[in-house]
Amino acid sequence: MPRSADGDARAPLAQLQAWFLTAMTAPGGVARGAQLASERHGLTQEQVLKRARGGPAPLHIHADGYVQRLLECLQADYPVLRKVMGDELFAFFARAYVWRHPSASPTLYDLGGGFADFLAASQGAAGAQGTVLRFPVELARLERARSEAGRAPGLEKRAPPILPSGLDLLLGNIQTWRLAPCARLLALSFPLCAFWQQAQAAADDAMPAQPEASPAYVAISRLHYRIAMQELQPWQFDWLQALGGGATLAQCAQQAAQSSGRAPDEVLADAMLWLPMAAAAGLVFSGEA
Repeated sequence: MPRSADGDARAPLAQLQAWFLTAMTAPGGVARGAQLASERHGLTQEQVLKRARGGPAPLHIHADGYVQRLLECLQADYPVLRKVMGDELFAFFARAYVWRHPSASPTLYDLGGGFADFLAASQGAAGAQGTVLRFPVELARLERARSEAGRAPGLEKRAPPILPSGLDLLLGNIQTWRLAPCARLLALSFPLCAFWQQAQAAADDAMPAQPEASPAYVAISRLHYRIAMQELQPWQFDWLQALGGGATLAQCAQQAAQSSGRAPDEVLADAMLWLPMAAAAGLVFSGEA
């Protein structure tokens, strides 16, 4: 059991850790955090930290450093969103997010998983500004999907897929096809692929103009350890969604046809021409999971 400077028995380590976590992550900063920690865990700041040469214990140093590290992680996960929002506004929302959702995972990769939902919830009833406010939320979803595609199991160690012929498809002599585990599908209100590429390479003071609102469907995958994004036609998006749910190719065509209002045979024919490109882009693979 830890002991204080004068040798008196101190609180158990778990209680001290809980005190520190509350003090450093509570909304409102370190003063409010220390107060909440004392109320929740029955320890005062003086019981936990030594005073520095007779002055107050430097809890703010620990708290500021901890929060700053988490903010840096969010900046790395959302580089284009930071550029779009600007450093000050991004830091404001990032700090509020960290206070509301303190890290509870052994890996900082999980920290930003709910940031897009947090931004959306913070908007409330947006009214006429809904389109403007929706843009950063969808940009956050895109960047999170890129992070997930980079971390998820990929196809790098798999053999190239054997593509079925049209006759094989008609006869049912084909292998099982699946959505790649690293693939992510997004239905968005803005065409973000080209914008993200341009903004990622641009200086902070030379950002491209925000695109006009328009329905867009995006697939993000990883091929040879590199993240790739591409826009999809609506039927292709529906096809891949169905495939991700375990549907057969014929069922994928049926679902995509129903969603797009096209004939199933027409969708199936287009899909057979598109399937090699989807496989080459790392979106689908054949065989067992």
